[in-house]
Formats: sequence, C-alpha cells, structure tokens
Amino acid sequence: MDALPLPLNDRPAKPSPQRVAPLATLPLFWTLKNKRVVVAGGSDAAAWKAELLAACGAEVHLHVPRAELSDVFLALLKRGATHDNGCLVHHDEIWHPGVFFGAAIAIADCDGDAEAEAFFNAARSAGVPVNVIDKPAFCQFQFGSIVNRSPVVVSISTDGAAPILAQAIRRRIEALLPPAIKGWATIAQAIRERVNARLKPGTERRAFWERFVDRAFLETPEEGVETRLMEDLDCLSATRPAIGRVTIVGAGPGDAELLTLKAIRALQAADVILFDEPISNEVLELSRREAKRQFVRRPSSRASDDRGDIHDIVVELVLAGKRVVRLKSGDATHSIGMLEEIRRLESEGIPVEIVPGVRPNAINQTRRHQPKSTGLPMPALPPVWPARA
Repeated sequence: MDALPLPLNDRPAKPSPQRVAPLATLPLFWTLKNKRVVVAGGSDAAAWKAELLAACGAEVHLHVPRAELSDVFLALLKRGATHDNGCLVHHDEIWHPGVFFGAAIAIADCDGDAEAEAFFNAARSAGVPVNVIDKPAFCQFQFGSIVNRSPVVVSISTDGAAPILAQAIRRRIEALLPPAIKGWATIAQAIRERVNARLKPGTERRAFWERFVDRAFLETPEEGVETRLMEDLDCLSATRPAIGRVTIVGAGPGDAELLTLKAIRALQAADVILFDEPISNEVLELSRREAKRQFVRRPSSRASDDRGDIHDIVVELVLAGKRVVRLKSGDATHSIGMLEEIRRLESEGIPVEIVPGVRPNAINQTRRHQPKSTGLPMPALPPVWPARA
C-alpha cells in the first residue's frame, strides 16, 4: 500500500497538534499493598488519609501521642483496615527523622508552617514523597476526589483550584457508574489471562472486550457468567473474521459535544480514522489513542480517480481486518458522494454502518422555536440529538 498523505493537521504548513493538552498534574495510580507509609497528626483529616491508605493495603504507621488523637481517629484504630493486607500501627510519640526509613509515602497534618516545613524537609531528605494536608507549598503530590468501584477507581483533581467542582464531578460520575461495575471488573481480572491466551491482540480480542463492556453497563453479573463468557470466547476463536468493517460517522457541525453516543463509540473502536476535510482536534481527541488518523484527498467532482484513491485505501484496510471510520462533517447520509462510496463498498461485500450526524439546520430550527425572552432567567435547554442511529 502506498504511503498515505500526512493528516491535515500534521502538514508542514501548520504545526503538529499535541495529542495531549497541557496537564496541571500527572494522574497516577500507585499500588501501596504491603508498603509502609507514615502518618503524623491525630486530626479527623489525618484519620481520613490513614483510612484511605489502609484501604489500599498499606501498613500505616501513625506517629502521634494518644492524647492528641481525635474521636474519629480512635474509632478508626478500633475498627481497623478494610483491606485484608492493610493495617494501622499506632506509635505513641511525635514523629522524628528516623520514621521515614523504608516508607513509601509520608502524610502529615501540621498546625503551623514551621512544623510543616520540618516534616516536609525530613521526608524529602529520606527520599520519601510527602504531602502536608491543606498546605500546598509542602506537598509533592495531591489527593483527588474518588469514585470507588474497586478494582475500578476514578480520581478527579482540579489542582486545588476548585475542590467543590471536583466533588460535583464525582457525584455525577457516581450516578453514571452502576454498582455492578465492581463485579464486572473483578470478573475481567479473573478471565484476562485466559482471554489473552486464546485471542491474539487486535480485532478479535477487542471485539470480545467490547461485548463484555456492553453487558457490564446493562446487566448485573449472575452466577455462571464466567462460563458463558468463555463460550463467547470460543466462538470468537473458531470464527475468525476475514475482513474488517467500515463505519461512516457524521461529525455534525464540528462541535465535539454534539456527537452522538454511537459516533463516540465508533471513534473509540476504530483502528484507522480517515477524513478528507478539516475535522476539529476536539472531535479527533475522542478517538482511541492507538487509532491512526489519516487525511485522504478530498474527492473532486472533475476527476473520479480521487474517489478511486479513497475507495482503494478503504478496501485495503478492511481486507487487512481493520475497523475503519470515515469521518465526515455534517450528516454523511445527505452527501451524494458518500452514498456512492457506500454503494461501491457494499457491492464488494464490505459491511458498512452509518452513524448520522447532527445537522446545523436542525440546531438553527430549534433556536428559532425557542420562546422570546421575557426578562426572566430561562432554564437551560437540553442539547438537540438526532434520532438514535
């Protein structure tokens, strides 16, 4: 196959877009199972951090005189850790530089900046990452708001700018993630090695996990579900698809927030995304990180060779087993050229799925029918979505 042209945004005339926008902090998920951690301070805030660390399976060493422990902390010590490997060890003394030896991280709740600075410098000298609660100047890492469906864990951070916003985001995610996700994630852990052993990386393995995810958001895992999943796995192993497929996705007016859920799912399942006109980076960013984004020449009304070039590229990718998304602005179902391309692909036995996009005239029509302002605040209108594809 000949080398494809560079993506539109990667051409020398324009700077290449960054695949990741600037980050205020680096999100990390750190395993603390059987690791030693240090907590100094007996406040309720320190108790919450100690409980969180113990819930991760850490061995939490608390350094504070017993008389300074809050009622919340005393109750925590009596209750113990929820994790089988986690534990809480109380040392009836204030911290000293020797407590940091062998520690994975160190947390403190300090009354003043002088004590916070001393704790911070002692931990750093021992090479231990440190966080002093509510004192950003003495923190090397931060804690975010957590949605716990362990082994699924979601953490939200606003870099300290708006903790209330982080909590509001967490509440919305809590509502979106069904409690059954915890059970499905546990099942995924149990069968992952078997799936990897039977299915090679690529289309088949991804198809299995996509079916798995569909069920995870619709059903509660029942007894015997692992057996049924293994039967699905055997079917995929026995019937290897000879070709990939094509999905025509309408990007609408270019606003990423106006993409349909089905369009987003198609982008996240694609191996290759082909587009022959400017598509916003916000839309492209919704695709799978591993997906190749390729710009192809725009079809010309004067030359059929251009359409042939795109057709040949799509056919070669599909015959190689790739999932191809043809990303078009507007609604692809209203493009004569796109309909012709679909007919050609179907005539060659290549499966094609169409995901319509939101049409600008539908949005404008909705705006025209909004009631005139009465001077009173108007409630926010929901976004206009097309009939589900």
